[in-house]
Amino acid sequence: MIRAIETIYSGYRFRSRLEARWAIYFDALGIQYEYEPEGFDLGEAGWYLPDFYLPRVGMWAEVKRVPLTPRERKKAEALSQQSGEPVLMLVGLPDKRSYWACGTGHDYVLAHHHDYYTTENRFFCATGIDEGDTPTEYVLDMFGDFEIRAILKAKQARFEHGERP
Repeated sequence: MIRAIETIYSGYRFRSRLEARWAIYFDALGIQYEYEPEGFDLGEAGWYLPDFYLPRVGMWAEVKRVPLTPRERKKAEALSQQSGEPVLMLVGLPDKRSYWACGTGHDYVLAHHHDYYTTENRFFCATGIDEGDTPTEYVLDMFGDFEIRAILKAKQARFEHGERP
């Protein structure tokens, strides 16, 4: 098993560089986040420590290199049910695509489209895209330079030798 490299960014010690890259992406878009704010006893589903809480939009976010396993997804669904808030499943690096959220039945496009997450405290919800499907050109058209810059900043960040993104 490959071990993730702990990474310090913005005062947090992230368990992996992938989590740090998502934090860079959130910062670039002005999305407020809390990293691992608390753990939960989900009863039958077990203990769970979600990666991020996005307070302005009332969502949890779980970051994974690969799609969640059935056990991990069960925990995310249990957290959504108990907290009453969706859990975004952020698989891989930030990119121009939608991300499924447990507890909503919808995809969420992390984009600046209509400024929803700063003025209405929610993400743009793109319906009609199933998990794993390629977003339509309509969805991709919603991404402007602002989002592209955030994606590139997250992907190009260097952490070696004390470098800062």
